[in-house]
Order: sequence, then C-alpha cells, then structure tokens
Amino acid sequence: MRRIIVLIVLFLIGFGSLSVSVTHATLPSQTQTITMDYAVQLFKNYLTALHNPNLALDEVEEYQNNFYAAYYEMNTGIFAFQMVIWKTGSTWTGGYGGMMGGGYTMMYGVVMPEPGPNMVWNQRYRMMGGMMGFYSQPTGSMSVTRDQAKMLAQQYLDSNYLGTSAGDVDTYYGYYNVDVLQNGNTFGMLSVNGYTGQVGTITGMDHTFKQSQ
Repeated sequence: MRRIIVLIVLFLIGFGSLSVSVTHATLPSQTQTITMDYAVQLFKNYLTALHNPNLALDEVEEYQNNFYAAYYEMNTGIFAFQMVIWKTGSTWTGGYGGMMGGGYTMMYGVVMPEPGPNMVWNQRYRMMGGMMGFYSQPTGSMSVTRDQAKMLAQQYLDSNYLGTSAGDVDTYYGYYNVDVLQNGNTFGMLSVNGYTGQVGTITGMDHTFKQSQ
C-alpha cells in the first residue's frame, strides 16, 4: 500500500542542522487550520522542488497531530522517503530511544523529513542541501524479508499494543514501513530495519486517522 503523508520537522543529525523550506506556497499562520487539500498541495510543491521525475507522491494520511506523506520511485515501485507536516499545538515524544542522535524541533506548516528510521535507516535517500535527495547506492540486499518484517512487527505489537495487528508492508531502501491496524482500521505505523530486524515505532500510535481520496 502506498501512502502520502505530511509531517513538519526541524532536526539535527550527523549531517548537521537541516531544514526544508516550502516553495511555491504561502506558509499558514499559527492560527490557520491546515486542511487535507492544503497539505497535499504542500507535498506536491516539495516534490516539484526536488526536480526528480522518477519520484511520485503516494496517498496522504492525516493524524491528530500531523499529516504524513510517502514518496516512491516510479521505475521500481520501491518507496523512497517519508515526510511530515505538524499541526499547530502538536507535541512529539521522541520515541526512538536516541536514534536521532540530536535535537528535534517541530515547525508548524512546513514539509520536513519524518524523524526516526526514515532518516537513520534509509540507505539511498538522505538529506542533501536541506532536502531529501539521492545520497548513495544501497549497501546490499536486505537480509530481512517482507514476511519476516511483518512477523517481527506483530511480535512487537503483541508485547506493546494489545489488540492491534500488522497490516500492509511497504519496502524502503534499508527498512520496511508496516501499517498498524486496530479493529480493521488504521491505527498507526511502525518500521522494521531490513538488515537487523530492529523495530522502530512511529510516534502517536493513537492518532485519529483520515486518508485522502
């Protein structure tokens, strides 16, 4: 399943202080509500600014605190990276156990890389010049299969989120993104490292979920 999701982030990682500005769009004020349509437009503007005709935006999901978007490669079907847009008044708990290796400051109404596995496990797309872009060739085939990733995700959910189940699995360069379901409905997402099997959760597993049509 492909997704388009929006989050807003400012982060510090090994590449230094990085930020992303939105082009061809007026940033909303702190009192302006970001709609799904507006979020999708911001994500499209970001894609345009990348100048990479092989990348496309997938479906968009709205959560209680943010919008989330995923981009994929049209020639391979493999997912490339994940971006977010935080809503005003949102909070982030930093649930990656020091994985980010630095600070994380949320910015309202700006398209920025999703923190966590998207930034530290991605073997092909990394931050360059303040934007997610091609960085290097992957370091070899992932040893963890999609089926194994789903199994590991379910084991994690059984221990930490009773009543939830692992859903669709999307393949990225270096990790898998797994939908988390509750009563058949989307509840959140988590990631599984494609080389080690480590599970990294996405914050806000209890967010209200909406999906663009």
